[in-house]
Amino acid sequence: MNAGGRHRLTAGAAVLGALALVALTLTGCVEKTEVVQAPSDTTAAPSQAGSATDGPTVVSQFPGAQTSAGTFPEAPVAAGSADPIVVGMINQENTPLGSFPELRLAADAAVQFINAELGGVDGRPIQFEPCITTFSVEKSQACAQDLVQKGAVAVTNGIDISSNGSIPILEQNQVPMIGGVPVNNDEMQSPISFQFSGGSPGAMVAFANYAATVQHAHKVAMIYGDYASIKEAALDYGVAELQRQGVTDITEVPYPITSTDFLPVLTKANENHPDAIILVAADTACAPAMKTAKDLGITATMYLVGSCAAPTIAEEIGEDAVAGRIFNVEGPITGADVDTKVYGAALAKYGDPDLPLASAGTVSFRNIMNLWSLMKQVGGDKVSKETLLATVRAARDHPSFGGHPYTCDGQQVPNLPALCAPQQILVVHEDGGLQQLTDWIDVPALLAP
Repeated sequence: MNAGGRHRLTAGAAVLGALALVALTLTGCVEKTEVVQAPSDTTAAPSQAGSATDGPTVVSQFPGAQTSAGTFPEAPVAAGSADPIVVGMINQENTPLGSFPELRLAADAAVQFINAELGGVDGRPIQFEPCITTFSVEKSQACAQDLVQKGAVAVTNGIDISSNGSIPILEQNQVPMIGGVPVNNDEMQSPISFQFSGGSPGAMVAFANYAATVQHAHKVAMIYGDYASIKEAALDYGVAELQRQGVTDITEVPYPITSTDFLPVLTKANENHPDAIILVAADTACAPAMKTAKDLGITATMYLVGSCAAPTIAEEIGEDAVAGRIFNVEGPITGADVDTKVYGAALAKYGDPDLPLASAGTVSFRNIMNLWSLMKQVGGDKVSKETLLATVRAARDHPSFGGHPYTCDGQQVPNLPALCAPQQILVVHEDGGLQQLTDWIDVPALLAP
């Protein structure tokens, strides 16, 4: 880890910063903006070839590009008429307890791009079958059953807080879940789940390590949503890392996961005058937590998940309420590499007009691109749920679109075998933007016995 040499997020790197803002936790990693909602029934319309909008094709802008997902052709190639490869998605929408349509819309844009310009998978088009759940175990289960019946070779998750309904069905049918926003132990522990992220556990370990070894904090308060998966698969990992680094004065402060009133929570957390406050929360908690901390005059360094760094939040509560806060991201924010440029061009061409570029849709776009890469590795005529399971399980330091290379050996995070790329980067909000504090923090090395 390199804690020196801060790098400023300039306008030219803004898209990369957006691509990096995919830190994951229970209440989601979504920059809240107005986006198109799914239909009211559980199954959204499938997507195959997709029709291009006005403007240049992506491949014409990057002919022969070497991306983390693979090499592009020199000119756009449309998928053929061979039997489509069915890829499912389960995503929570249309509920006040958390609605994340941007994840589905970005995945759909990626599928359209692949089918229209990358030749599908060796000529076979991807048939994208999204299914909408509404914070309901029964609907999540029904989605999984529907996708199994449709012959999905893989399912990619958006956010599904009720994945304890879908995971058993996918396990019974040995359909791999490849990519998503892991929020439950079910997704992080299942042998058929493979996540290109560190989720909340990766973030908490990185925060705890930096607070202890770089900030040299002696007293730390950990605020967390009172939910089993948050405590067991996030808080406990952060507390354990603090203790490994010699920090023993640790205060744990739970709060109801639906609460947006952080006055009593932060008042309690600040009673012991901590050096650092680590907040295991996102989405609707971001703005009130930072604003309340400012109003209370709290001087402790605050660590929050990357979604809380969304530009709209600073606009909402003011720069002074966000200044000095430290966030985790899952990609460098310095410079703009080809993956980032391709993402921006693909959304401009195939994205829904109401889908913001800077949203957590970046993670679902990445998941589809990585899945395309794995299917290409298998070969279009050999793609099946069995071959995909074998291929992803064998992945070692495999390039990840816009993220850290992933290794799916089940050994990266103790007791959470599905986390294939838990490495993190920390950034700080200063002078009206983000500055990179660290290089990749090697979470697996920190957690190694």
